[in-house]
Amino acid sequence: MLRFSANISTMYQELPFLQRFGAAAEHGFKAIEIQYAYPFPLDEVVAAQKKAGVECVLINSPAGDTDKGDRGLASLPDRVDEMKAGIETAKRYAAALGATRVHLVAGKHPPGADLKAARMTFLENIRRAARAMADIGVTVCLEPINTWDIPGFFLSRPAEALALIDECGEKNVALQYDFYHMQRMQGELIPSFERLLPRIAHVQFADTPGRHEPGTGEINHASIFACIERSAYTGWTGAEYTPSKPTGETLDWFQPYRGR
Repeated sequence: MLRFSANISTMYQELPFLQRFGAAAEHGFKAIEIQYAYPFPLDEVVAAQKKAGVECVLINSPAGDTDKGDRGLASLPDRVDEMKAGIETAKRYAAALGATRVHLVAGKHPPGADLKAARMTFLENIRRAARAMADIGVTVCLEPINTWDIPGFFLSRPAEALALIDECGEKNVALQYDFYHMQRMQGELIPSFERLLPRIAHVQFADTPGRHEPGTGEINHASIFACIERSAYTGWTGAEYTPSKPTGETLDWFQPYRGR
């Protein structure tokens, strides 16, 4: 199944955040996803979603202070209490927005960090998040993110994510597969997607280099979309790109699928 959600944290940046829900709906998206809605009051975010009439399919867990370089908290041993609070905040937003996927953002580490301690911390936070989200029907997603864009990011390859998923022992934890990050780290996009499909709960894409819309880089999105279409995947496919120009001018790729 192939149906697209618009990531309104990366797309529609020419508009104030709360106006992006309606813009996505006007362009034919029936669903959206959000990286970080937390700076905005939850009631205002929910009101914008309802007014636009779009489904929210994914949110990220709080990432810490991104202005100071944070890129997630889940693997940081000295930020456990902050992550505990962040899980509860993510649960509150997910429940109100109806999101059934929450990306637990791993975080990054400087050279020389104790990665064994980081892994143990991440594992415990995965379990903590999965147990917290289970009663509202949310799947916790682990996303490998390329280390070219975020040097030191703790989780960069699917094998690492799958090992953590298997070890955590919780049923509602799965892989978030982003074609952009996978192309930057290892390539072999279609074979790896097909091999990993039973473990994948959410899919995202952008072109590379630049992380812009399809057609601006080296990825053959027509082949990737055809692969998703013929596969057994039943979730949403998230457009998580940074438009190279106003978002509405970057949607040629979307026209054959508009209204799905």
